[in-house]
Amino acid sequence: MNILEGLDPEQLAAATAPDGPVRISAGAGTGKTTTLTARIGHLISGKGLAPESITAVTFTRKAANELRERVAARLGEGAAALRLGTFHSLSCRILRRNASAAGLRDGNFTIVDEDDARKLMAAACEVPGAYGPFVPPHGDEATVAAVRKEWEAGLRDFAKAALRQVSLWKAWGLTETEAGDPSRPRRSEEEEAFAAAYVAYQYELESRNMVDFGDLILKVVRLLRDNPRLCEIESSRIRHLLVDEAQDANPVQVEWVRLLSSWHGSLTVVGDEDQSIYGFQGGYPGAMADMVGPSAAVFELRTNRRCTEEILRPANLAVDYNRRKEPKVLKSNRSGPEVRTTAHATEAQEAAWVAARIRELVNGGADPGQIAVLFRASWMMPPFEEALMNKGVMPVVTSGISLLEREEVKDVLGFLRLAVNPYDDLAFRRVANRPVRGLGPAAVDAICAIASARAIPFHEACHAAVDPRSGAKFRKDAKEGAAALGRALSMLAEDGKWERPAYDVVGTALRETGYLEHLTNLKEGSETKLRSVETVRRLSDPYEDAASFLQEISVMTDEEADVSGSVRLSTMHASKGLEFDHVFCPGFDDGVMPSARALEEGRRGKPGDPWNGPRGGGVEEERRLAHVAFTRARKTLDVSFPWKRLKSFGKGGGPSSLVEECELEAVEPDGMPTPVLKGRKGSARKNRMGYDR
Repeated sequence: MNILEGLDPEQLAAATAPDGPVRISAGAGTGKTTTLTARIGHLISGKGLAPESITAVTFTRKAANELRERVAARLGEGAAALRLGTFHSLSCRILRRNASAAGLRDGNFTIVDEDDARKLMAAACEVPGAYGPFVPPHGDEATVAAVRKEWEAGLRDFAKAALRQVSLWKAWGLTETEAGDPSRPRRSEEEEAFAAAYVAYQYELESRNMVDFGDLILKVVRLLRDNPRLCEIESSRIRHLLVDEAQDANPVQVEWVRLLSSWHGSLTVVGDEDQSIYGFQGGYPGAMADMVGPSAAVFELRTNRRCTEEILRPANLAVDYNRRKEPKVLKSNRSGPEVRTTAHATEAQEAAWVAARIRELVNGGADPGQIAVLFRASWMMPPFEEALMNKGVMPVVTSGISLLEREEVKDVLGFLRLAVNPYDDLAFRRVANRPVRGLGPAAVDAICAIASARAIPFHEACHAAVDPRSGAKFRKDAKEGAAALGRALSMLAEDGKWERPAYDVVGTALRETGYLEHLTNLKEGSETKLRSVETVRRLSDPYEDAASFLQEISVMTDEEADVSGSVRLSTMHASKGLEFDHVFCPGFDDGVMPSARALEEGRRGKPGDPWNGPRGGGVEEERRLAHVAFTRARKTLDVSFPWKRLKSFGKGGGPSSLVEECELEAVEPDGMPTPVLKGRKGSARKNRMGYDR
């Protein structure tokens, strides 16, 4: 197949761009992935680059797989040698090769999930200077208990806020060394407390040979930045680097790209700054330009093949209000119904109206799987879910539990972690009594104390704990449970020591711990849980050892359930990259969309400031989020809002400013115009054109 076949002139120019830094601004629905696929094919067949010398970076595993499949369809077997992966998976491989230089004990490090990160941060926050340790007051037991309860509640809130701030600092490039530097200028009291927690949290991680997701990128950047020779070695592995959805990058990811393209200078970034919607994760508009620098060749894709002109008009207007040099241009050669905008008395009536319209679509032959209801926040969903079910339409909420968040999967991975690292206290605490073997919290604490005091692995600590000479007092069932657990963990440790294939280690974990039998005998949910565990075992099959499998599965963050045939309820953020025939966007009311919290948390920082981060969030990002939501629709788009909210934590009600800015004419459900919006289009246009372009 001709790799350039079927491209329009804009796509062809971008796909065949000369060597050097290239920025492709690809608006929604303009064939971004098609162009990126053709670009890779052209580099191989037109430029003669070896497939293994090309690296493409995506933000999700799903996107990487889709890109590989498309390239394979055009190039055949040559696509197999391409290096495709997410920022996290590619960083993981670099760290495994250079673990010692990156400050890790060895390449068998563990990537902690959110639950473990919260536990470690809670422990870290007890250090002086952060939230601080519990200081018992003078008084009776009841007084002490009450004060402890209050302290624990405060600690949880502080640890949650600290973890969020530390995650942002890592995304912006602030290291724990810089945060803990006593010679730096003093910052606010809250920041100083978070900085102390950051230093302690990092110690908790690294003393266990663990990293979190932020570390994966930041440690690679520090490694390459501080070791020029190593940077040259890693960068020279690549002859051309491509970055998909580059507008979503944070400052550390931008530097990651610049360092890994420093040897060859051949870089292609693809994305759309008007779809930059992850400021809450450290992202910022301008990331694409910062990756390639001012000398990059710039190409624009403006022909939308997804939406109608009627849908694109308010989508363009939404972002046209932002500060920009030129108006937003996204065009289509298709026409369809006008965007319908309706006002409702309450959110319950709004939900009932949306459900009735969806029922009409389905009765008229529409595929439920091609209908989506997109929300600014997940708390808005329940009334719509209930209303749809009342209409006989089964919706699916796609922000549910992913594969890696399921309890049974975490249990199996916990056993695997103990095979790779028999000293992993977090994994041991998770699986010690799964399935139930009589080991309550006191017994688990006793085993952990023995393991820590004697510096022995947990399978040995289990055996030592039931030895009469240990001094630990166990009930009969707990002794039997500890002995059985010790035997199972010993076998897992042997598997890990001899680096047996990951598939075999999963089998040992399921069989020897009794976990498979436990799931089989469950009275409820057995089939679903067994299917999840079998998925993990199937995913482990290609890996030579458990350590490499654990690291790869830890960054598989975008598993999705099969939602075909069901109306999808989703947040706007989660809908990015998807498309549907019919889209409903309820909740466009004041205080909800734009989000009041997002407006408060908007940043006015500058690139290169690791404490405050670059400019992001705020009303401009909320407009981009509306642009993303609107452009998910192929055929019809409905926007709505309630005049009054009864269950919204005191927020919302009345038309959002975005309704006016997008020049949407709101009507009541009976078709009567809403008087509040009459005569305001002129002022909206004046405000929009008043920005410095």
